[in-house]
Amino acid sequence: MDFLNKAMAQASDLFRSMSVGSRITAGLLLVAIVVSLTFLFRVQVGGPNSYLMNGQHFSASQLPAMEAAFGEANLTDYQIDGAQIRVPRGQEAKYMAALAAKNALPQDPLDYLDRALNDNPLLSDRHQRQAKILLAKQQTLEAILNELPGIERARVIIDQEEKPGIVKSKDKTASVTVKAAGNAPLSDDQIVSIRRLVASSVAGLSYENVALTDVNTHQTHRGGADSPSSLVENRYRALRRLDEKEWEEKILRGPLALVPGATVSVTVELSNEYSKRERRVEHDPKKSTAIQTTEKSRTRTQEGAATAGVAGYVANQPAALPAAKGKGNREDEEETDRQEVNAVGTSETEVVTEGMTPTRVVASVQVPTSYFEMVWRERNPAEPGAQPKTPTAADLDKIRTEEIAKIRKSVAVLLPAAPGVTDPNELVTVTEFQSITPAPLAEPQLTDQLIDWLVQSWSTLGLIFLGLASLVMLRSMVRAAPVEARVPMAAPAQAAAEEKPAEEEAAETPEAAKARRLKRFAADGMSLRDELSQLVAEDPDAAANILRTWIGNAS
Repeated sequence: MDFLNKAMAQASDLFRSMSVGSRITAGLLLVAIVVSLTFLFRVQVGGPNSYLMNGQHFSASQLPAMEAAFGEANLTDYQIDGAQIRVPRGQEAKYMAALAAKNALPQDPLDYLDRALNDNPLLSDRHQRQAKILLAKQQTLEAILNELPGIERARVIIDQEEKPGIVKSKDKTASVTVKAAGNAPLSDDQIVSIRRLVASSVAGLSYENVALTDVNTHQTHRGGADSPSSLVENRYRALRRLDEKEWEEKILRGPLALVPGATVSVTVELSNEYSKRERRVEHDPKKSTAIQTTEKSRTRTQEGAATAGVAGYVANQPAALPAAKGKGNREDEEETDRQEVNAVGTSETEVVTEGMTPTRVVASVQVPTSYFEMVWRERNPAEPGAQPKTPTAADLDKIRTEEIAKIRKSVAVLLPAAPGVTDPNELVTVTEFQSITPAPLAEPQLTDQLIDWLVQSWSTLGLIFLGLASLVMLRSMVRAAPVEARVPMAAPAQAAAEEKPAEEEAAETPEAAKARRLKRFAADGMSLRDELSQLVAEDPDAAANILRTWIGNAS
């Protein structure tokens, strides 16, 4: 505590010894130092290194409203980094509050429909309500399209017209205006996916009635055979492109996985028929089955005559005939007719053949020439500490022949059998291309790095310079304090040693007094007159105080 008391006393004495102008200047310098240090600490700790909303990407249509909200709230310490916004760390809440106050927060696409459906139906009729819902659908589709990667801005307009008649119907059309990021045109896949999204989002809207305009190319795409996107919608071309991509990936992941720099191109030919159904019936006599049986039965009975008497007229008279003693012969006959219809055993099979299948797959493989040299060096490593060996042209030709044969054989095994092709190696072509080593990128020079650093840190450097200049000026003012202010700060023993009593000066010999007076005007330093003139020019108040002190001591 004694140290603090002495320091406070010295500072108080120094401040009282200053003139009014010196006090004001010292105060301003102290304020500049404190402000500079505070600003430096604030920039260092809370610089713009935090992304707003956890790094969410914002569309080009959302940024203007967000910047306007920041401007209204006097928030200027943000930076737009691509599609993200960086704000000072610890101030995220202020920026979010500014966005919420101006209703500039990014909204969920379904919020538009939610607000349209929650409107009071008593204040609007049926047509107005339908128009609001249709407008909300447009805004929802725009918000969804703006969130798609590669889309900078999208606008959707949907219109409908009621047709007169007994059965009421509506014609619906949609117009979509899309600008891709930068100057790149929309790809065919993007065109088809956007049109299908809009058509499927509105009930009764056909795909052909959705027109898409590409802002970068100024082209409008509609459904039909004359549309460029019809090539993508064609099933044959789409399946062919998918098959080619699949075969390329399979070959690159398989045989060419260990060949750095190799590329492959695949051409696929598909069958022209979409699909085919066949019904095959096979007969098996051993598995016959009776399906109809007919039976007819007939019975016949035949009886013979009784025993006859004696031949002659007399003997055959009724009176003379003896009584019959028995019956004649009897014969029974039975006939049965059976007819049977049998069905031969059959088996019926329905075969469905998938159409658009690959009938011929041709692959073209490109291998860099550096690969053959790498293989030769792997087979012929240099001795430890020796220079790497250099292959000859004959060595490279041998390696080239072997590796090309291996690559062709390994790729041909993956390809399906093609009709009319006996050797599958005919479907594979392997060529080589000259490896081109890219020029090394020039490293940034020290001057360029220094300039970039100065551009980014000029404000910090300026504040540091201002603080140092303030400290130097303050130190100069303290050192230029008057003598009467310096005496209390000196140690008591030193002050007593410096102050000589008048008795000692009177006791000096004439030679010592003359030497002491001449010492003031020695050639090794500035004369007293020059020092006094310089002091008067620099600080008149301090010079007046010194002269006043001298006169007082002399008297």
